[in-house]
Amino acid sequence: MKIDPLWDFDDLTATKARFEAALAAASAPEDQITCLSQLARIAGLDQDFTLGETLLDQARAIGPSPATQARITLETARLAHAEGRAATAATLYHQAATQARNAGALDVALEALNEQAKGVPTAVALAIVDQGETLTRNTPALRHHLGPLYQQTGRSLFEEGDLSGALEMFQRDHALRRSLGQAAERHAAGLHIARTLRMLGRFAETSDQLQNLVVELGPHGRGLGEVFEERAELAHATGKPDEARQYALDARARFEKRGMSADTHPSRFMRLAMLAGEAPNET
Repeated sequence: MKIDPLWDFDDLTATKARFEAALAAASAPEDQITCLSQLARIAGLDQDFTLGETLLDQARAIGPSPATQARITLETARLAHAEGRAATAATLYHQAATQARNAGALDVALEALNEQAKGVPTAVALAIVDQGETLTRNTPALRHHLGPLYQQTGRSLFEEGDLSGALEMFQRDHALRRSLGQAAERHAAGLHIARTLRMLGRFAETSDQLQNLVVELGPHGRGLGEVFEERAELAHATGKPDEARQYALDARARFEKRGMSADTHPSRFMRLAMLAGEAPNET
């Protein structure tokens, strides 16, 4: 069964209700196991670890196939991670990926690889990206799993100062999202590209990238706050304080319309105040 349409990470209550309804309607053991595993994942996100273990035990009792056993192992790993048992989770993610590959459950294998790539050294993350690309080479329908891999690895490379490597990952993500028609994710990747280009000192390309985002988002696009924020940074980097001030004020106004404030995002709003000339430059 396809589980992605049932998930909404911003509304776990509704997601839980959908999986409970799917479980009640499921007759095939593999569908029952899948629903139970997802309910266990929701329990973990809700910090109800006892319930999560109970649901996974129910899934095991049904008698999993190799593919559904991989799913159970994956959700057991996620539950362990949510409980703070990082070493156990890492071992289980590796097991889940191996089990899923052996069972031909490539979607589960890719989910496990995505989890494995979080918080690991970038050399390991890059190897995981290679594995993901290999798994999807002959299965285009699963290529959407590569997006989070590219994004996570790009961020890790960026934080480590490997800006060229980060740019390559963000560009792969952007191209993938474009091919999949995922506009919001493509815009996010475009913003990462712009930020990285700016840090590389490639200011003309940064400006072009940001202008493309303005056009794509339109006058009322949700992501314009971030675009104006980055335009303020670009103006600051290129010695244009008046331009930086205006973009910083525009960014702040758009963030405030989204309910953000100096209380909820203190470092971001302090930086915007500096770019607007309202606070000392501490950089």
